[in-house]
Amino acid sequence: MRTQSVTVTGMLAARAQERPEGTAVELVGVGRLRYAAWNQRAHAVGHGLIARGVRPGDRVVVQASGDWIAFAIGYVGVQAAGAIAVPVLASGGDEHISRVCAEAGAVGVIADAPVGGRPGWSEAVHEIEAGRPSGPTGVEMSGADDAEILFTSGTTGRPKGVVSTHDNLTHAVRQRGDGAPAGPVRTVLHALPPASNAGQSLMVQTLSAAPHTMIVPERFDAEAFLGIAQEFRPDDVVLVPAHALALLRVKARFDLSGVRQVRTTSAPISAATLARLAELFPDASVVNMYTSTESWPARLRMRFDPDRPYSLGRAHGGSEVRIVDAAGEPVPAGVSGSVQLRAEGVRPRRYWNDTGASASVFGAGQWVSTGDVGRLDDAGYFYLEDRSADTVNVGGRNVSTLAAQGVLEEHPDVEEAAAFGLPHPTLGEYLIAAVIGSDDLDPDQVRSFAAARLGEADAPKRVIRVEQFPRNALGKVVKRELIDTVSALLAQDGGHGEMVGDTERAVAAIWARVLDVAPATIGAEAEWVSLGGSSLEAAEVALIVGDELGRDVPERVLNTNPTVRAYAAAVDGAPLVNDDELRSISRVSRGVAG
Repeated sequence: MRTQSVTVTGMLAARAQERPEGTAVELVGVGRLRYAAWNQRAHAVGHGLIARGVRPGDRVVVQASGDWIAFAIGYVGVQAAGAIAVPVLASGGDEHISRVCAEAGAVGVIADAPVGGRPGWSEAVHEIEAGRPSGPTGVEMSGADDAEILFTSGTTGRPKGVVSTHDNLTHAVRQRGDGAPAGPVRTVLHALPPASNAGQSLMVQTLSAAPHTMIVPERFDAEAFLGIAQEFRPDDVVLVPAHALALLRVKARFDLSGVRQVRTTSAPISAATLARLAELFPDASVVNMYTSTESWPARLRMRFDPDRPYSLGRAHGGSEVRIVDAAGEPVPAGVSGSVQLRAEGVRPRRYWNDTGASASVFGAGQWVSTGDVGRLDDAGYFYLEDRSADTVNVGGRNVSTLAAQGVLEEHPDVEEAAAFGLPHPTLGEYLIAAVIGSDDLDPDQVRSFAAARLGEADAPKRVIRVEQFPRNALGKVVKRELIDTVSALLAQDGGHGEMVGDTERAVAAIWARVLDVAPATIGAEAEWVSLGGSSLEAAEVALIVGDELGRDVPERVLNTNPTVRAYAAAVDGAPLVNDDELRSISRVSRGVAG
């Protein structure tokens, strides 16, 4: 009978006893970490840490690079000493690691090279384990003991440390493996980094009683990744959206028939991308997972279904989901609200040293707020509408960035889209989108494509083409940085473009009067909404153009021709106004309008 445990160290010891020569981690082109060696070296690290003064409950930062083997040994070694592991990506640099050390109150750092500016010691795994015994450390731990502090990605704000107990970390794998017969080894290929909720979960998955091997490259390269999938023929491939999009751009063809399942996780992914993944991996089912660092192991799961392409699925693995209003009360099916998850019989997570934030996220009844807005249909299928922090308030109306991104990525020339709000003097905010795409991409045509499907009220008012997005280690778009970049581009473009012809000069003068901006700031490429225009002012512009330029140009033309140059061309191509239809113009006071 198998030995079962609820702690990470206990589960590793059990696997080392059951299958000592089994491979837990295959670092492609570098080597393998077998269970017996993992267990022995982790205990040696634990002894080394205790000798350095580490005590139960202390925090030790574990620097995470592409070397999953060293990370796995150091991570469990910290827990073997009874301490709390604090994974931090090496790519963040010494300053970031030092800041995490300070926030976590860490006593030291396990790193390949010394980290400057941090408190305590900084040593490599091989230095800490050298000459130490490989047997048990004698430190007793329970499932209720804290095992890890994982700092969130912070794509929309300041990262927070999320604390997990041992039984929280191991719940999902114990749920899968307890009592199951030891079948064939299930192999899982991914290129996710350590120090991420998804990456950590996949590493812990190798401790399941049902045998698993994690296959990882040192770094992600799309073509090389597909070559590994062809060579190793893994049962599962796990992707974040950025990796999925990169794979879809690879021109070379590979035999991917060995893959049985493709799982996407970590960030929203469009239905168009999921459909293309199904074509790339023709013999695999495509499954999307929805969760958050705070709510794990509660999760939703959805096998891609063309009949429900936009759903993220239903509660999975003993999880529950509900949608609540501002007062925290559940709402009926079909009504949008805040998304909350919980997992039955699981000790919830919490924020490190932040009781106020913990109280707002980790609620009564073990319900955890994800920070998202969504809805459920009558069959319990979940639809994500947006991140609460990303929703754009246009004239008092909430507009979804995810809906815009999903539709934009259906355009054949668009590879990836990111939508967000920018300030507007009368609307409060307006929706804009940045896209990466083919050489033939026409931003104005892409915007019209989105407007035709979403309607003008929910479509981005402008589409900007960029070469790349700023990303974090998991490939998530860091929108606060993207907003700064696009805002600078808009400010630069506004005064650019030399006027050509009388109509362009006349249009620029009309816009300046209506919007109360300096004429000198308006160039041929100046854009209507960026200057502060809305439908209210568009109506006034249409009247003035009819009166002063004698052209019948409906106000909606500004939606599809948003720059001075494009609008002037539309004016030149418009029919003449009938003299009997000319009306006097009265100044319209500015207010909120769509």
